Amino acid sequence: MADWEKHSIDDLREYGALKESLGTLPEEIRALEEDMQLVKGTRYDKTPVEGGASGYEERLINYIDRKGRLEQNLGMAQARVERIERGLSVLTDNERLVLTRFYIHREPRYLDRLCGELGYEMRNIYKIKDAALRKFTLAMYGVRDI
Repeated sequence: MADWEKHSIDDLREYGALKESLGTLPEEIRALEEDMQLVKGTRYDKTPVEGGASGYEERLINYIDRKGRLEQNLGMAQARVERIERGLSVLTDNERLVLTRFYIHREPRYLDRLCGELGYEMRNIYKIKDAALRKFTLAMYGVRDI
């Protein structure tokens, strides 16, 4: 299996979780922002412990760092989901269905179900899958030879 084919399969397998993260990451960021509001202000007449900042400053820095990381993760997840969706958009309905069943929403006996739904033999389903994966990979990565 070529590297680009493996990357495409990985993208398809991770697509569902990535889409879910587009809902959970903003919720996590909102919760973190609420927590940040609850951090009490520091008293400037106190002297911090040797070599360190006050507890308030440490907590605030940690919140800011975590929020920045979560926002960065959200941006990367959004970009990746958009790329995968653009890759899926070049496929026919049958090709999209086959890749979805093989990689995104794989269920028991998925191959038998596909054969029944599409009215094809198993070898034809595999041909559709291979052709769809090539089209998807080309749309995602611009690679022709996988």
